Amino acid sequence: MRSASFAVGGLLLVRRSAFLACGGFDPAAEGVDLFDLCLRLYEAGGGAAIGHVAEVLYLRHPEGGHSLRGTDEMVAARNRSLLDHLHRCGLEASLDEGYLQGTYRLRYRHAGHPLVSIIVPTKNQRAFLARCLSTLVAKTAYPNFEVLVVDNGSTEPDALAYLAGLPQADARIRVLASPGPFNFAAMNNQAAREARGEYLLLLNNDTAVLHEDWLDEMMAHARRPEVGVVGARLIYPTGKIQHAGVVLGLNNSPADHPYLGSELADVGYYGRLQLVQDLSAVTGACLLVARPLYEQVGGLDEAAFQVSFNDIDLCLKIGELGRLIVWTPFATLLHEGSASQASETERATLTDRQRRFLAERQHFYAKWRRQIAFDPAYNRNLSLRGRYPEAEPEAMLRLAPDDRPRPRILAHPGDRAGSGEYRVLAPMRALNGAGRVDGLESSRYLGVPELIRFEPDSIVLQRQIENRNIELIEGYARNSRAFKVFELDDLLFNPPVRHVASAQVANLPELKKRLRKAIGLCDRLVVSTDYLAEAMREYATDIVVCPNYIEAARWQGLKALRRAAAKPRIGWAGSLGHEGDLALIVDVVKATLAEADWVFLGYCPESLKAAVEFHPLVKLDDYPAKLASLNLDLAVAPLEDLPFNHAKSHLRLLEYGALGCPVVCSDVTPYRGEFPVRRVRNRHREWLEAIRGYLAEPDELQRAGATLRQFVTERWTLETHLESWLKAWMP
Repeated sequence: MRSASFAVGGLLLVRRSAFLACGGFDPAAEGVDLFDLCLRLYEAGGGAAIGHVAEVLYLRHPEGGHSLRGTDEMVAARNRSLLDHLHRCGLEASLDEGYLQGTYRLRYRHAGHPLVSIIVPTKNQRAFLARCLSTLVAKTAYPNFEVLVVDNGSTEPDALAYLAGLPQADARIRVLASPGPFNFAAMNNQAAREARGEYLLLLNNDTAVLHEDWLDEMMAHARRPEVGVVGARLIYPTGKIQHAGVVLGLNNSPADHPYLGSELADVGYYGRLQLVQDLSAVTGACLLVARPLYEQVGGLDEAAFQVSFNDIDLCLKIGELGRLIVWTPFATLLHEGSASQASETERATLTDRQRRFLAERQHFYAKWRRQIAFDPAYNRNLSLRGRYPEAEPEAMLRLAPDDRPRPRILAHPGDRAGSGEYRVLAPMRALNGAGRVDGLESSRYLGVPELIRFEPDSIVLQRQIENRNIELIEGYARNSRAFKVFELDDLLFNPPVRHVASAQVANLPELKKRLRKAIGLCDRLVVSTDYLAEAMREYATDIVVCPNYIEAARWQGLKALRRAAAKPRIGWAGSLGHEGDLALIVDVVKATLAEADWVFLGYCPESLKAAVEFHPLVKLDDYPAKLASLNLDLAVAPLEDLPFNHAKSHLRLLEYGALGCPVVCSDVTPYRGEFPVRRVRNRHREWLEAIRGYLAEPDELQRAGATLRQFVTERWTLETHLESWLKAWMP
């Protein structure tokens, strides 16, 4: 706030008693009155006196304002407010212009120069270490420091010779031996125990000092009583940003560097690349901390975070004590990035490195769960995907963490076609629309920080059986306490020979193995039919049958004309997966071409295309209206008598029925029951008799359609069965 008056914004809610106690607005600060008021409120109550509401509460024109003062007068008033504030706080500091117009660089002044112990872990890599130490000695204006080089068992002759000569070259440099397996945290802790300084500076060996006052700048902040840790701006040899602080959860990782690879002159979000600011963490590649504070929190955790996340963990531990973590762009060093670990990791197998990293990452997720999802230095309305702050497009990932008036459900549909639509997308849409849940459906698995941010009560996983899916489900299980539901709408391992899914079950044992594992990772299996439930008994103990329903919002109100043509219109709708089913009625169609016009939507056998009316498949959103526009007088629903089809649902009857279209269908399990349709065995003669019987009685045909529509509307609309879906998806 001190660095940039615009950080205050233009909307404040102030407790009346606090406003009056600090004297209200100062007329002398007109034009910068909110900035001046916040400085005085801070003086009265400290950092805890000023909070931040994450919601977007108002919009302001970029050129808006209320002051009648000129720019020079406002700048003078702002300077006076800040200098008066520093004086009242007992702080000595000069004000220089910051990197951005209208911002400040505060140069805090303190008496004396406490000893700083600079700790540089290393192993071999003589060139990096020599550059680091030579620039450190030659370009550091701060007069009182020592250097502890911690050698993790160098073996290369040039590195050993260089290390041996360091104490003679400069009395301020000591070399500490730290043999054994690479443990970055332990190496720093060892040096901290032998350090003589009041302050510790952790510094990677692949850094280089670029300007003389870098340590003065860092110490000026570190000696402020409210500050715990100070980090520097680090740049690659190319001049681009390598470190501008750390944001927890960023890039869907435990913690990452924002603006990585940005140009040095880039402004960043709200100017943050160019401003001194408080963050949750900074990198240990260049990190300054008071030694007593380092010791108070136990230093770096050399057991749980030997290599990764130990610096972030240190910052968070110190932050829990109420100390600030400060990053300054006015201390800039060169940093290669990860080179300090290269010599060690070259000797470790990829599997060893991965195993260690994954264990440390998981421990970090478990320890700092809340902070990872909701870094106080990063607005929750900003996305965790990527390294540059951008608005989060998904509303459900912007929800306040403690505002949970209804269950939160995360769902991953198996597709965005028929099965995914009826079993996941439509129920979620209806539940959200009715205000029953806060539901998020996504074809993309959430990163762990996003998962923790949303914190679902239940996760619905439809047909997620690929190996990569199973790995991601295991990740969900490790990082979420949500109730997990596996959703299945088909008998996956027994499709008809002509079905498109038959190619997917060429390796049936492997498919069953993956299916068993995926279901085993979940708490419940939800299926669409009783037949499918029985077929899956060996895979799950908690099985819930939730049948398909028709979404009234999409189907009701559609008009399909009857007797719209000279001949009755008979139709079928579906996809390539029904090739075997349609083979049952090819000859029936041919036999009735003189009596009726046949219409096919989505797929048609090649042998019939020249003789029938064919409409290509349309987008799912357009499907209800398209089906209605066919103006069918009669619909057919043939199904082969196979286990795969017996496990299917009555969905086709619901679609035809919603449009008031009477149906002749195969007498198989999904079409049996109370539905007022005409069922036939899959015999040519019975199909012909049923169709011709309807064609001979057009009035009966219309009555049958109206009866079916009423039956579907009264019993099978999704909106009247939301409780069934909630019970299926929730514990």
